[in-house]
Amino acid sequence: MKILKLTPNKHQEAISKTIAVLESGGLVVFPSDTVYGLLVDAQNPKAVTKLLEFKERKPGQAISVFVANKKIAGKHIIINQNAKNAINNLLPGPFTIVAQSKHQVDPRLEAENSTLGIRIPNYPLILKLVNEFGRPITATSANISSRPPHYSISAFGKSLSERKKNLLNLVIDAGRLPPNRPSTVIDTTTGQLKTLRVGDLLPKTLNTFFSKSEMETKRFAQFLAAKFIKKIPSRAIIFLLEGPLGTGKTIFAKGLGEFLKIEEKITSPTFNICNEYQSPPKRKDCQIPIDSDIKSHYQTESKVNNEKTVKFIHCDLYRLKDEFELRELNFPRMIICGNIYAIEWPEKLTAEMISAFKKQAEIINIRFKHVSENERIIEWGLL
Repeated sequence: MKILKLTPNKHQEAISKTIAVLESGGLVVFPSDTVYGLLVDAQNPKAVTKLLEFKERKPGQAISVFVANKKIAGKHIIINQNAKNAINNLLPGPFTIVAQSKHQVDPRLEAENSTLGIRIPNYPLILKLVNEFGRPITATSANISSRPPHYSISAFGKSLSERKKNLLNLVIDAGRLPPNRPSTVIDTTTGQLKTLRVGDLLPKTLNTFFSKSEMETKRFAQFLAAKFIKKIPSRAIIFLLEGPLGTGKTIFAKGLGEFLKIEEKITSPTFNICNEYQSPPKRKDCQIPIDSDIKSHYQTESKVNNEKTVKFIHCDLYRLKDEFELRELNFPRMIICGNIYAIEWPEKLTAEMISAFKKQAEIINIRFKHVSENERIIEWGLL
């Protein structure tokens, strides 16, 4: 069992060595956006046999596969309207979409009803790996069937016999992973979406999620952040946060801050109206003309490649009384391409302002509703 410690300068080495093992029919332990996973070539019978032997998987128990994008997913599953909606709304993310298989992988990975689970993770290293490998890779947790998943290689190793360890050809050790649960599994083959396994995010519909804790609200924020912030680098991203006091709007904003790797503590801007934070990542500049005085205040230039440093602007408009006070804050001219905004109490904004935002921003409307003391329903949609 060879172990490679993953560091920032060893990403390509990890991918190259993993591909070499996969091409030889070997078994690899690899980090993901949920837990450590077991990877083999999903089209190699010898490799699948080795995986099933390791997992002690019973016949008929399906194993999902990683694919790189929606187009490739369509080569392996039949995409009905339910599957199309689920893929468009939930992927990439911590979800497995189950649909009728096109039988392009080893049949033992399919369920008894000929369905196959597809994953497109929010994990650049796996996406790069699948792209370079050019074939689907198994996406099952690194454990023996019916036993808990693992978040560290040391804990995983202690659970294995010497015989099991000898079945592993390569282990990519990325340290301790966050305590995320395995993916939520959604069956799209019937008239209604059916949840077969509950993970960290539980959708009631494709645009409605349950949250039972602050952590789940933060993870939902990070799911939407990955969906929009990474995919639309040339526009501002605005999250409009609607809902009564205490429903989780500020917690959602804190989740965005964690996604952006902001070191400064995210606090409620109720009294300051707007708090501004700087994020280490950089996004491409956009070419929409903006006033130079506003530009200099809300966005700073990096000396490297003229990139723009991302700013996260968290606003709470609850205390504002009228449109005049909003304009004193430079709404809507403060919306700068490349920056991220979370605006609580957007009901204070005028239709004219929202229309102005749309010219240079992607707007995601989030609605928070009380269910009980600890439970929330969170709905989202694009404006």
